[in-house]
Amino acid sequence: MNNNYRKRLGLLLLAALGVIYLQVIIGGITRLTGSGLSITEWKVVTGTLPPFTQTHWQTEFEKYRQTPQYHKLNKDMTLPEFKNIYFWEWLHRLWGRIGFLFMLGVFGFMLLKKQLSKESVRHLLIFLFLYLCQGLLGWIMVKSGLVDMPWVSHYRLTAHLLLAIVLFSYTLWFVADLLVPKEQLVYNPSLQKFTWVLTALLVIQIAFGGFMSGLRAAMFYPSFPTYNGEWIPTNIWVMKPFLLNFTENVATIQFTHRSLAYLLFVLIWLYWYKARKQPTQNRAFTRVVQLLPVLLLLQFGLGITVLLLSRTGIPVGFGVAHQAVGLLLLSCMLFLAFQFNPSGSNRAATS
Repeated sequence: MNNNYRKRLGLLLLAALGVIYLQVIIGGITRLTGSGLSITEWKVVTGTLPPFTQTHWQTEFEKYRQTPQYHKLNKDMTLPEFKNIYFWEWLHRLWGRIGFLFMLGVFGFMLLKKQLSKESVRHLLIFLFLYLCQGLLGWIMVKSGLVDMPWVSHYRLTAHLLLAIVLFSYTLWFVADLLVPKEQLVYNPSLQKFTWVLTALLVIQIAFGGFMSGLRAAMFYPSFPTYNGEWIPTNIWVMKPFLLNFTENVATIQFTHRSLAYLLFVLIWLYWYKARKQPTQNRAFTRVVQLLPVLLLLQFGLGITVLLLSRTGIPVGFGVAHQAVGLLLLSCMLFLAFQFNPSGSNRAATS
């Protein structure tokens, strides 16, 4: 695979990253506006188009009126209100289809033109497989809220979010492998380990963010820095067995999410202090390191803002911004992790 083809594929995958990033943001809006259960069927082809006629809209509304969410939460909902929540779920599904078809088209075109190496074919097939799994898991998540509960399972919601992170991470690694020259990779084993530790902590933090969103946990303790006047919630360990507190107890989940935020705040500042001293010709590495403090402060501020504004409901705008910046912060750490050369061979700069 020559350099021109590598660069072309890398740039196309960058576009795919943008599509996935917007999909996560749209998914956040869908979740926070309570729109995820508005479409009760999965129609891969015919579901691409929204209802156009009043009769069609009424039919879709009647289907929604059979769901637990309508009966338990939205019995006073009007047709215009239904159209609003329907839009976000429709857009979320449509954007997913667009992303898949875009990359399927890229794969098919470059394969026919014989512009792909065997390794790139394998990576693109894995990418498409993960994309399909993400769509399937999305529907499984929606189905969890169409039977008994008036909302989707927070377990499935978090699994859907984490699979999106896996897809995003795999694509970012592929982009870095295609576009970053091997001779510019950084050799610093200790900093590399530190990078992966922070990346793992960020993924765990995002998982707890999924639990926070799914259970609307911010509404139970909408204060800062205390938990409604307490420094540690009194009911933090009440569930049995003990581990259930970390997945279903809103007090424990919010306490863990906040505690991880404090830990990451300190560790990322320390990482920035160490990484900025790393000699390298890799300009992308240097620029991303410089971006870390900005994203960290913004994310921390957004988290506090979401908490303080959650007394009557999660603020959609700030909640989505919190999720979007969190993904950017994870993206930066992942990108930095992909800039290391573990062997130290063909490196331009050493520690």
